[in-house]
Amino acid sequence: MSHSFDSVTEVVSWRLCLGCGACVSVCPQGALSLVNILDDGLRPTADPDKCARCGDCTKVCPGIDIEGPVIEGSAIEELRRAWGPVLEVWEGYAADPEIRFLGSSGGVVTALSLFCIEKARMQGVLHVGPGADDPLTNVAVISRDRNELLDRTGSRYAPAGPCSGFGLLSRDGASFIFAGKPCDIAAVRKWQALRRETSDRIAIAISIFCAGTPSTRGSLRILEKLGVPPDRVADLRYRGCGWPGRTVVKTNDGSDADRSMTYQEAWGDILSRHTQFRCRLCPESTGELADLSCGDPWYREVEPGDPGHSLVLVRTAAGRKLLHEAMDAGYVRLEPAEASTLPRSQQSLLTRRRHLWGRLQALRLLGVPVPRLRGFSLFANWMTLPILGKVRSIFGTIRRARQRGWTRPQEM
Repeated sequence: MSHSFDSVTEVVSWRLCLGCGACVSVCPQGALSLVNILDDGLRPTADPDKCARCGDCTKVCPGIDIEGPVIEGSAIEELRRAWGPVLEVWEGYAADPEIRFLGSSGGVVTALSLFCIEKARMQGVLHVGPGADDPLTNVAVISRDRNELLDRTGSRYAPAGPCSGFGLLSRDGASFIFAGKPCDIAAVRKWQALRRETSDRIAIAISIFCAGTPSTRGSLRILEKLGVPPDRVADLRYRGCGWPGRTVVKTNDGSDADRSMTYQEAWGDILSRHTQFRCRLCPESTGELADLSCGDPWYREVEPGDPGHSLVLVRTAAGRKLLHEAMDAGYVRLEPAEASTLPRSQQSLLTRRRHLWGRLQALRLLGVPVPRLRGFSLFANWMTLPILGKVRSIFGTIRRARQRGWTRPQEM
């Protein structure tokens, strides 16, 4: 079904919003603000008296339209169809042992950000950190030194809208790093195309691998499982302090009781069940539009006490230059990895991509608006599924869509 969206309100009603916050940043009238809907995530709400109906909000929306990157001739051939442009594959970790330990895997994103600030003359990194007044929320922030990066390191498996912080970027010609999810990177590229006069403020975009954004309901389920009332939470760390790290809750009553669970219990049993609908329609989960992408090398067994490893994908020439300079400067310690390391590490993300074409066709048959996704070889990937997989991708989606009410818009 072809569908033209006139406003982000309509995008939200059809569950296609990703909560990145880009629309809030670009609205020239300041008519949009983000609200956190408990079972959905961050969503824009509009003040109709301020809206000028210029359409900028939908122009930067990655929820309704994403175009894949141009793949350079030097990209690794065997990875093109399923993983987009990959010029090099590396595995390693942050040289700083504290960054490595606190990071979700090997701390490479934090280490690269610190290199950009300390050696590449960039002013900071735009990303998300825990809310000062509510540790269950995330806010867009600029980290400008090692201490601020350390305070905000680690994955945040909760609604996050880093693109709402575009307005935090200074207007004096300074350059910044952007770190976020693949959908956030897509929004960055759309923002750069729309606001060409300020596009160079983000010099490097680094993506983390992503299997979906859980709603706040997922975090509340963790607290319920651990027996912690939400108003007693002082800090919630989803990962880190080792690899993959435990999910740990600190309370504000001074208790040192163990309030933690394993990563598998937190993500596999709880958080993954509360991801957004639009995440099911993601054309890629490893940041194909970024300069560099980082994620977990799950192909290897996690040894007890392992401080962490990261898989690093070079996506662009700018990314390659930055990574090699950071290696030469001693900020990261990496070794070349085989191309096959990527699919062996992220089999579940590969499976989701292979099913996507069938899912989109099923929703179209039901008259449900779907995002326009170009340049991701979705049909070619779907064709690699066995017959039963193809059938399930279509008819399983039809069944779930009818059961869960996806065939009609949400009431706002």
